Amino acid sequence: MEEKLPLYEVFAAELQAQILAGTFPEGSRLPSLREAATQRGVSLSTAIEAYRILEDKGLAEARPQSGHYVRKRHRSPRMKMEVEPEQTDPTGVAIDELSMRLFRDRLDPDFAPFGAASPDPELLPTVKLDRIVAAIAREGGFSLDTSFTPEGVEELRQGIARRAFASGCALDPEEIIVTAGCSEAMTLSLLAVCSPGDLVAIESPAYFGILLILEALGLRALEIPALPGTGLSLDALEFALDHHPVKALLAMTNFSNPLGSLMPDESKERLAALLALRGIPLVENDIYGELYFGERRPSVVKSWNRDSVLLCSSFSKDLSPGYRIGWVAAGERGQLVKKLKMATSSGTSVLPQLTIARYLETGGYDAHLRSIRRAYGQRVEGMIEAIEETFPEGTSIAEPQGGYLLWLRLPPPVTAGELFVEAAKSRIAIAPGPVFSPSGKFGDCIRLNAAVWTEKTEKDLARLGKIVTRLAER
Repeated sequence: MEEKLPLYEVFAAELQAQILAGTFPEGSRLPSLREAATQRGVSLSTAIEAYRILEDKGLAEARPQSGHYVRKRHRSPRMKMEVEPEQTDPTGVAIDELSMRLFRDRLDPDFAPFGAASPDPELLPTVKLDRIVAAIAREGGFSLDTSFTPEGVEELRQGIARRAFASGCALDPEEIIVTAGCSEAMTLSLLAVCSPGDLVAIESPAYFGILLILEALGLRALEIPALPGTGLSLDALEFALDHHPVKALLAMTNFSNPLGSLMPDESKERLAALLALRGIPLVENDIYGELYFGERRPSVVKSWNRDSVLLCSSFSKDLSPGYRIGWVAAGERGQLVKKLKMATSSGTSVLPQLTIARYLETGGYDAHLRSIRRAYGQRVEGMIEAIEETFPEGTSIAEPQGGYLLWLRLPPPVTAGELFVEAAKSRIAIAPGPVFSPSGKFGDCIRLNAAVWTEKTEKDLARLGKIVTRLAER
């Protein structure tokens, strides 16, 4: 006998069909929760669950004090970014003062905060985390002389392993090493697989924090072009591996920074096989993996190669940047990474570990993630629409499928460097494209942070659009 679907799923499916058929056009208001419940003869809780499913699928959005609306799903073609893969030669890495200035500007309250990749503090569960800290202190579960191990608190490692299952990766808590953020996880991983002077393949554009790590470790970079939408070009990577002595690949396959691209599953499987054939390890950064806009959590490459993929992530983008809690599952190099962790910092601060472990255990994390996914999806949508309205013709956008970062190509003759200077004069922080490339590429691109999209910053973005227009019309 066929199992009946829950009533709220049936209701959601009916509404979805009406939305896709155009009964409720994009941007139109859906019946209120009470109206929908009354019309269908269901409980209010059933209507709430049905609308939540529509939100999770990106078909509907809730607007405060206004109700639910059908989300817009299509972009103006003039804004779509298209690029051709381009091969580059190996290069040394030297990050200039401009990159360091980006870190400083994010702390200046007078700047419109579009430059840094920080989450919106208003969306983080700070109050709940503070309560857990207080509870741990009252229970006597933590004291200044609490001992710790280099791999981290067992309860947290168990929680991380349970959550990894959703990404298609069956991790053993024993193989997880807790770190001081994702940056330390990547640093330890590169130390485990490379020596100074070695060549590391990276996406291009690449997060400039990765370039800082490569420079600090004395490693050279080989830029592999990445494409909006699908990410790292595997054809270009394969060519590069056949012609250069690459010792490791460092990549973000889920919602890369700055492109926001998502590598398809079939490409991830091909990437795992391509690297395994050549015995090349992958340092996989999955820091944005939980911030997806689609129906399911995307997979990781480690799902297809547990041994030689060093999977790195953290809770900095969805829970608390200040806690600095990250982790790495290093596969066959786990013992070496653990040894390196012991040698460099002995261990990670215990109280933040216990706090996040408790938060994961209480079950509030999934509800929090659903909330911020909806919020960031709406903010990305709103910021793209505002850019289309306020930036000049010739601007193009790499529309992300998760996370909260936007990568823009500026219309000629505008350059990222001059826009960075002019925007700073107007107290607007942006991230210019050349800081995402060790060879200084992307002089016509910038990265913006949509996490901070609010009514206030909407005005700041309009001011930025006027600056771009003025520079384009010279």
